[in-house]
Amino acid sequence: MTTGQVMRNTLVVLVTLGLAYIVLLSYRVVIGLLIAIVLASALRPIVMRLQRLRIPQGLAIVLVYGLVGIISVLMIAAVVPPMVNQFATYLQNEDRLANRLILAQGYVERFLEQITGNDIDVGVEPDAIRQEVARVVGQFRRTAPTLVSDVGEFIGDFVLVLVMGVYWISARDRGVGYLSQFVPLSRRERVRVIIEEIEVGLGSYLRGLVLVSLIVGGLSFIILALLRVPNAAAIGFVYGLSTAIPIIGGFIGVATSTFLALIASPINAVTVLIVTTALQQFENYVLSPRIMSRSVEFDPLLVIVFVSAGFALNGITGALLSIPVAGTVAILLKHLVFEPRIEKVVPVRVEGGVLLTPTDNAEAAQRLPDE
Repeated sequence: MTTGQVMRNTLVVLVTLGLAYIVLLSYRVVIGLLIAIVLASALRPIVMRLQRLRIPQGLAIVLVYGLVGIISVLMIAAVVPPMVNQFATYLQNEDRLANRLILAQGYVERFLEQITGNDIDVGVEPDAIRQEVARVVGQFRRTAPTLVSDVGEFIGDFVLVLVMGVYWISARDRGVGYLSQFVPLSRRERVRVIIEEIEVGLGSYLRGLVLVSLIVGGLSFIILALLRVPNAAAIGFVYGLSTAIPIIGGFIGVATSTFLALIASPINAVTVLIVTTALQQFENYVLSPRIMSRSVEFDPLLVIVFVSAGFALNGITGALLSIPVAGTVAILLKHLVFEPRIEKVVPVRVEGGVLLTPTDNAEAAQRLPDE
């Protein structure tokens, strides 16, 4: 290896490390950009459909993203205030919350005794429940002032995602043309195909995910409202949002929704548990197979690995982005690694049959005649 090659390789390594360090420092912006790209991939077909109706691209983008923003604000405004009021009530009177949990424990014990016929003792003393509730409420009171800044950061990130998504859709064709200039002319069409396939996969995945969450959350709200369960809108919102997390989201939604109902009443908790469990089965065996059939599919074990890794890296946001990122990597491997290897393999006729061999090794063998 010459001195020039060593210097060039060293420079490439240093530049790569520098870019990785910059990404780590600005990971929130990178996460926001990923969310914006996924959202733009889901909304781009709608924008293109409006353009076919002779609506200018700029106006179509404003209409679509404006509708998304309005719907998001209305949903949050309908769900968050009741939840905040309920938790504020418990923060002002922690004994009431402790008494409700003690009552719920007794109800669960009696319910299990009726089913099993045996004496059931959960083993948690009322004083221990009161002490734990006092500790949690006290900690929440200390951290409550920081929630204002957290809400401000969330709103800022949400607006930033919308803005980046708008620019991504409007400058998409120019960006694809710019990226294709980094590869030889003979491979530029493959770059366009890869980007198109990634966009289609990301868009169909997000649209299917949102549709499943809306259907499940809406059904949960309607059923619980008909059964007169308090805070049905908040419970339905939490359950629908939780189901967006692949594989484990349904279990998280059932547990969280049941706990929210348990604070109000043990009977409500049992009702919510039955309803959300039934909806989880409906989602797993009816909705998801039909709606998500066009999305990127993985083995369930790989999905759990991807979701766990995403959750460990960046919490709920990382878990939601794990499957789109994994799907993008799978598409890149398909076009850049697997398909080129298949293209190099040619069938050759050998004694006793046909042998698949790389092109380099096929020169010495007799090729199959063209049919």
